[in-house]
Amino acid sequence: MEPIRVMIVEDDFMVAKINRDLTHQISGFTVVRVAGTAREAIDALEKEPVDLIILDVYLPDRTGVELLKSFRRGDHPVDVVMITAAHDAPTVEECIRYGIFDYIIKPFPFERYKACLVNYRKQKAAISRQKTLSQERVNEFTGFRDTAPSRGGLPKGVQEQTLRRVEEAIGKFGPCFSIEDLLAALHLSRATIRRYLEYLADSGALEKSFAYRKVGRPMVLYTRMNKD
Repeated sequence: MEPIRVMIVEDDFMVAKINRDLTHQISGFTVVRVAGTAREAIDALEKEPVDLIILDVYLPDRTGVELLKSFRRGDHPVDVVMITAAHDAPTVEECIRYGIFDYIIKPFPFERYKACLVNYRKQKAAISRQKTLSQERVNEFTGFRDTAPSRGGLPKGVQEQTLRRVEEAIGKFGPCFSIEDLLAALHLSRATIRRYLEYLADSGALEKSFAYRKVGRPMVLYTRMNKD
């Protein structure tokens, strides 16, 4: 994957330099331009497209929010992270409405900024590798958190939402089924499905047995246990 091209839009020269240096400490990013005004940013973007803009709200000629809106109205497919001292609710809400990737309030620790860019890099890479996305993956990218009642104490690697998907698929089978049945019904990897089946077997919801064949390894079968 080629380096992610970044433009920093910040009118304070020293802050812009700090943000540029911090960005260069994070693998996979390169700052190709620093702009001190909204006009400079628009002119630079028209000459050389970038992937990500680090944008302040307070600029001398226009606000960063106005600049963000102009990006969305024009032909500028660019992602935006706001880094600003502005933290009033209307400004934050408006930036979210216009599709920012993240909003970081000054002053901020480097770890917060690094986490933002690492998450952005991972999301960009993950989306670029896919032709279609499952709801579970979209939820990860949009920050969706399931608010339905959950079962406490789930082990690491077992998520409530995915567990319910597996259980719903199992409910459509007969009492006995194999991992192959679930592979055909769900867009999940074999390793993921096996992990959830093992969890359900360990918790007593399924009983595991083996069907021995003349050649090859025995087939693992799972049987739903009747609930009291």
